[in-house]
Amino acid sequence: MQARRTAAAAALTVLGASLVTVGTGPDAGAAAPRADLVVSAVGSPPAKVRHGSRFNLGATVANKGRAAAKPSSLRFYLSKDRLRGAGDISAGTVPVPKVKARKKRAVSGRVDVPWGTADGKYWVIACADATQRVKETKEGNNCQAAKTQVEVDTALHAALVGRLTFVDQGQRTDPATGRVETWRHTATASISMKIDGPRANPRFASTGSTYARNGSVVGREVTPSCVYDRERDEAGGGTLRYTGDRFTDDIFGHFTRTDLSGVRVGLFMRADWTETSKQTGQGEFPCDNTSRTTTGTGLDVSDIELKQVASTTHAITYRVVGWVAEQGTTSDWDKVEGTLTLTLR
Repeated sequence: MQARRTAAAAALTVLGASLVTVGTGPDAGAAAPRADLVVSAVGSPPAKVRHGSRFNLGATVANKGRAAAKPSSLRFYLSKDRLRGAGDISAGTVPVPKVKARKKRAVSGRVDVPWGTADGKYWVIACADATQRVKETKEGNNCQAAKTQVEVDTALHAALVGRLTFVDQGQRTDPATGRVETWRHTATASISMKIDGPRANPRFASTGSTYARNGSVVGREVTPSCVYDRERDEAGGGTLRYTGDRFTDDIFGHFTRTDLSGVRVGLFMRADWTETSKQTGQGEFPCDNTSRTTTGTGLDVSDIELKQVASTTHAITYRVVGWVAEQGTTSDWDKVEGTLTLTLR
């Protein structure tokens, strides 16, 4: 009996020693070390910037973890408070090289202030590992706000330039008289405007916008006793008049959307015309041969709507999407095409 008890105790002792050996190994059950990226410092942004502008800003990315962090990205945000949130404006991304454990990296990049969405005062927030490429021990400590705010000036200072083309051509026959009339009218407008003032209602001032307008109409009607011919030519051009008086100006503009994605341009294009009417007798009872020439000036009023088709942080490109005549009536132009570009000054 005593011998069996002694053998059992010895077996328990060996088993206990084995358990201690297995449970206390140096790496048994321990997680692999990971990086932990934080932004330890953010530079000071300028006190005031223009809407649609950009500025450079530095930041320091620190790795508080026990493993190196592979290359990643830091992203700047414009925020109304000092916490990263859903309503913040993404304002630029900066590449961050590999950061060793317990080390830091100083980086610098551009902060873009986008068109149409930023105004007032903002905190600039820098967030490490913005694209979540690094496995970290903590994911909620990646962001840091600058100590001072930047104010975005809501005034707009820009230039609107581009070219518009107009075409109206066709032929028609009067079923009652058989009169045939053929016409072709063309025009081009080179737009150059300076835009200044509050973004909600800035002033559009022409800076040498010009136009050229030409056209012709040929008509003929034939009866047993007479041939009626009509020819009309028109031409006009030069600088579109602008003095700042809406009632006398030949050009005006305004934004149709608060985010600047739509714009309208109005044009008054004059042209002098000369018309010659002739009748030539024929047949058994010919009419009298006569000819008369008259002159005058015609005015075309066009209200052109353009919408954004492309944009960068410094420019918006618009394309024609519609046009009407005076007071919204149907325009005589068959086609109006062209693009205008709004560029920050």
